[in-house]
Parts: sequence; structure tokens; C-alpha cells
Amino acid sequence: MCPMKSESQGKFESKMKGMIVSVLLVAAVAVSEARSGTHFRYVTEGECPTITNKQDFDPVPYLGKWYEIERFNIIFQKGMDCVQAIYSDLGDGVVEVHNVARKADGNFTDIVGTAVVLEPGVLYVTFSGYIPAEYHVLDTDYESFSAVYNCLQLGPERFEYAWILSRSQTLEQETYDHARQVFANNGIDITAFHSTYQGDDCPYLR
Repeated sequence: MCPMKSESQGKFESKMKGMIVSVLLVAAVAVSEARSGTHFRYVTEGECPTITNKQDFDPVPYLGKWYEIERFNIIFQKGMDCVQAIYSDLGDGVVEVHNVARKADGNFTDIVGTAVVLEPGVLYVTFSGYIPAEYHVLDTDYESFSAVYNCLQLGPERFEYAWILSRSQTLEQETYDHARQVFANNGIDITAFHSTYQGDDCPYLR
């Protein structure tokens, strides 16, 4: 006779099943990208590096506005500048993720999703219409910079996301150099970064 499951156990198992399905979907999308030649992420040959997430990560001081300083080429951000992310507490361990940007045609665009902390330094981010993905905070001081990364291995290729974020539109040189060194220390190719324009003409959410 099987033991009865508590409500919390049931919710946990349901959440884990959802995550497993999402991981399989990510792999399926990567296969589709590989076959079609259209890649949503930055793709190179080689193995995903062994990374170290920020083990004492605290999501509370991480809330608020961040400006994108640099990123790897990503198809869904093609041509975008003035990229800003706003993180807000929704309660029950859920964070709202509101990304805004200016498209290549000059029009404002935004998207709203959610994130939950899976483990120290790792957030599980979901946007409607997109495959959920893990958001690895390699390091942050909460007040000036954040180094964020994700990598998916598929055969001989690695599919990567990477961002350097700042609390302001610019970063002090010393802080910027430190953020890039965080990626280098984790075996990530920093030559793949491209700067993101941030200026007074950007259509931010104030």
C-alpha cells in the first residue's frame, strides 16, 4: 500500500516534473537550432565550462533595476540597445522579471516573466512563449555589477548566454574589469562580449 503524499510533497514533485520537461524542451530547441542553422544563443564548438555560482547569493538585495553593459550575441536581442531589467518581489519566493529595450527600428519593447531560486546563485526564469532557462549569477556585489551566464551542451557544441549588468548606465573601469575577470576565471571566452549602448535618449522605465 502506497503512503499518502502531503500537499507540499505533491507540489514539489509537480514543480520538479515541470522543470524536467522544460530541460527536455530546451534540448529539443537546441537540436532544432542545430538542424536549421538558426541559433537563439551564442554557439561555438567545445564543452560548457565548469562554473562556480555565487554560493551566498541573496535574491532580496538583487531586486531593482539593472542595465545591460555587455552581452553575447543572442538572436532575440538582435539590434537592441538601452536594455534594462527590473526585478520585483511577487511573494512566495517568486520574482517578476521585466525586461525593456529599444529595437533596431527605434521602437520600445518589453517582456515580463518570472523567476524562482533553484539553488544558491541559480534562478529558473520563465517568459511566455519562450523555453525556460537557468540564470546563473557567477558573482555580484548587488550595488554595482552582476555577472550572469548560462550554457547548454549539445554534442560537440555549446549554446551560451552571458550578460554583464550594472546598477547604472556605466561601470567604473575597475568594476568592469572585475566583472569580465569573473567570466575568465570560469573558463568563459570574454572576447565574445559585445557592448550595449546606454544613453540619455534610452526609453527606460523610470
